[in-house]
Amino acid sequence: MSDDAGTWVEFADAPKQRAFLRLMRTVLPIMVLVGTASAFFSKSGESPFQSFGPIAVPIWFVFWSTVAAVSWNVVLRLSRPFAVDVAGRRLRIRGKVLAFEEVDSAELVPLSNDDASGLLLRFGKKKGRKASVLLRDRAEPVLDDERRELLLAVVRGSRIARPVSPHDPTGAFGRYNFPGTLDREGAEQVVLQPPAPGEHAP
Repeated sequence: MSDDAGTWVEFADAPKQRAFLRLMRTVLPIMVLVGTASAFFSKSGESPFQSFGPIAVPIWFVFWSTVAAVSWNVVLRLSRPFAVDVAGRRLRIRGKVLAFEEVDSAELVPLSNDDASGLLLRFGKKKGRKASVLLRDRAEPVLDDERRELLLAVVRGSRIARPVSPHDPTGAFGRYNFPGTLDREGAEQVVLQPPAPGEHAP
């Protein structure tokens, strides 16, 4: 994109990075501790500790530490900032350029097991790359005016629609058949006003 690099605006999602870092600081140490402790247990037969002796503990620790590091790097890669070219009506996700009208999928995703910790909007192609944006960190909306306008430009130029069930060809019950998914109007609504914790998607 050297000929028009100046038209791209990176959607820097610092609130999402901070929220992910907070979450990973809790999840990854637990993963390492529980994984290392599994050296002492076995569903059948001898445990690794019984089979290999004390050396099993550092081996298991190194293995699960590596798993945690790889998991963190995957999270960082998948959460890399996307870029928007409003004038060209284009979106760039991890190097892949999509026209706004190619964006046909959007859903609300809780940051962890429930949406009390935060709420993400994930959007993109149904069978392609997707980007995510943190709409709310805990109970606090986090989009500033500039990022909200960038996101609204993408949503308003998109063809976002809910999936349709063969048993509901008109999509009348789409919000119940596919909870969390959004149509274009719903996506615009949550960008303007993110649902509060426990509140259903529009």
